[in-house]
Amino acid sequence: MESNISKLLQLEHNCRNCESKKELYFQIVNGTRSLVNYSQGILLTTDLTGKYKVVAISDISVVDSTSPYVQWVEDVITDLHKNDKAKDVFIVDTKNDLKEINFKSLHEFAPSNILYIPLKKSKENSDTDYIFLLFKEESWVENDILMIKHLSSSLTYFLFAMRSCGISQTLKNLSFKNKYFKIAVLVLFILMFLPVRLSVLAPLEVDAKNPYVVTSPLNAVIEEVKVFPNDKIEKNQLIVKFDDVDFSNDYLVAKRTLDVTNAELFSTKQSSFLDPKQKSQISQLENQVKLKEAELDYAKDQLDKTKIFAKEDGIAIINNPNDWKGKPVSTGERIFLIAKPNNIELKIMLPVSDAIFLEENAIVKAFFDNDPTNSWSAKIKYISYKPELTEQNILSYRITANFDDIKENGYIPSIGLRGTAKIYSKKVSLFFYLFRKPITAVRQWIGW
Repeated sequence: MESNISKLLQLEHNCRNCESKKELYFQIVNGTRSLVNYSQGILLTTDLTGKYKVVAISDISVVDSTSPYVQWVEDVITDLHKNDKAKDVFIVDTKNDLKEINFKSLHEFAPSNILYIPLKKSKENSDTDYIFLLFKEESWVENDILMIKHLSSSLTYFLFAMRSCGISQTLKNLSFKNKYFKIAVLVLFILMFLPVRLSVLAPLEVDAKNPYVVTSPLNAVIEEVKVFPNDKIEKNQLIVKFDDVDFSNDYLVAKRTLDVTNAELFSTKQSSFLDPKQKSQISQLENQVKLKEAELDYAKDQLDKTKIFAKEDGIAIINNPNDWKGKPVSTGERIFLIAKPNNIELKIMLPVSDAIFLEENAIVKAFFDNDPTNSWSAKIKYISYKPELTEQNILSYRITANFDDIKENGYIPSIGLRGTAKIYSKKVSLFFYLFRKPITAVRQWIGW
């Protein structure tokens, strides 16, 4: 008797000094064997759905919830938990208390003598719900039952003291019959119909509006670009110079050829006074002179094109002018842009995955990276028909928006400035606003 008391005190001491629930579980399923002999001890508790799950097994460090043995034990607990005797410790009548399928599987998984021990406690809106099952080959004796009944109250206290007070425990304790819960559900349901304006976020960039495009007027090699990024450009300023060696030579050759043709024409006219036969060549030589003059004009025009002059004032929008040195270009190839600082618009790239229904003049709020505390108001001008790939390889629709007032916050945003645009659409219910993407994902997955 004294030996059992000392073992009981030692077990209670060990449980009292456990620092975690896993350590306490280990003491319960393994330490109890020092007081009561059994083959297997299993501890179960409820999950969020209220179903009992195995959390500890004697002599096993890790519980495999997918193993047939664990699943059989959980099925057995489902049978026993519904029993009228489950309010207290009782010896399981395996033939009558278990379903036929579980009774037939008993000899495959466990000894036939089972002791059911409920470890439940409720206090101050908190509760613990555990069941301790003991299996053994021999029949249970009265002394074992008495010892287990006394020990169960202590184990219940230790499990209650170690209970979790987190979200999972709160959800477990939540009662659907509670009037406050019903009120909260009703309020939440009503709020789902609250109309809110649908919106979406997308990256933006300040872009030049109707800029002048500097293009190559001929097939040539660029010698030098005379401007740098954000340089102020004045009208008639030299901005691009091409390599003109070939064009200068063509001009000189055309000029010399014209001089020779004019000389032949003059000589033929002088000779025609003495030789009438020469008069027949005058008309031919005059046509050749006109042809050479046209060739000279063309060569002069090409030579003049080797220098590009600005046709309007503005600032240069170019990345690195040195990249153009020695680069061959074709006629019509774009070199850079000339834009007016006050003539700007917003370029918004809306990802296809975030696309919503947008109308012309839809409201846009622009937030720039260098000034996130202020916003600019704008309205959508047009939306591209087909999406295109961005620099980040994201398929997006190109949206152009006009500022309501470019000096809204006391300064004009510079071209190239980046940020985030919040685009507003029509009003929808709060439910649709919150669950639009999940609904879209589900429909794409199920194909309905």
